Amino acid sequence: MRLPTGASRVVFIFAHPAGHVGAPRHYTPYFQGNGLDWHMVPLDVAPENLSETIRTLAKSPSVAGFNLTMPHKPAAFELCDAVGPAAEFEGVVNTIRIEAGGRLVGESFDGGGFLNAAREARIFDPNRRCVVIGAGGAGRAICHALAAAGLKRLRILNEAPGPVEMLAAKLRSRFADLDISLDEKFDDAGLVVNATSLGLHETDALPTNPARLLARRILSAASQSSPVSESTSALRVTNCCAA
Repeated sequence: MRLPTGASRVVFIFAHPAGHVGAPRHYTPYFQGNGLDWHMVPLDVAPENLSETIRTLAKSPSVAGFNLTMPHKPAAFELCDAVGPAAEFEGVVNTIRIEAGGRLVGESFDGGGFLNAAREARIFDPNRRCVVIGAGGAGRAICHALAAAGLKRLRILNEAPGPVEMLAAKLRSRFADLDISLDEKFDDAGLVVNATSLGLHETDALPTNPARLLARRILSAASQSSPVSESTSALRVTNCCAA
């Protein structure tokens, strides 16, 4: 992998905290494999400094754009001059492109990326109930992608009732045939998705008790986590498949 020079361009990935971020080891080789002298760099940015950081860095010709992860996706949406269709529905962005004149154009690729991975792993079945735990930025994106892909039955769980009720109402307005429930149960689940920040660290509590998942249920973590976490270990013990 080539080291950066003064002619290189940087894509910053903003997080808070940023210690768990492993995306650069995937993106930088991808950039270079496609002929781009670009390098992804994690940056720990507190929420109150996000707007100033983006506005300042966007002025540099060395910066190609930004990637956003927890907890910045909703706030970054508000900073964009224009957004793509997925971001418009979800109210979040995970990618910002810098256009001429410093114009910021955002889009959300979390949902589509998750859906592609689930299809490649052959764990997405639109006829089976999917349970998504978390109604934040990642949860909104995944629920939207699943619904747009023709999922028939969706259950959304969230610690606070407000965000999940708003998400359910928005999904019902767009996908009238989608069966949405908010009750905490897993007995009919074909796929269980962890779209919370739990699992980023080895000491994190679990988003749900693995014993409640039937054998061979699948929990797919949407969060980036380098080490094998307690969540992954517990799921292995219960004969679940962590993707």
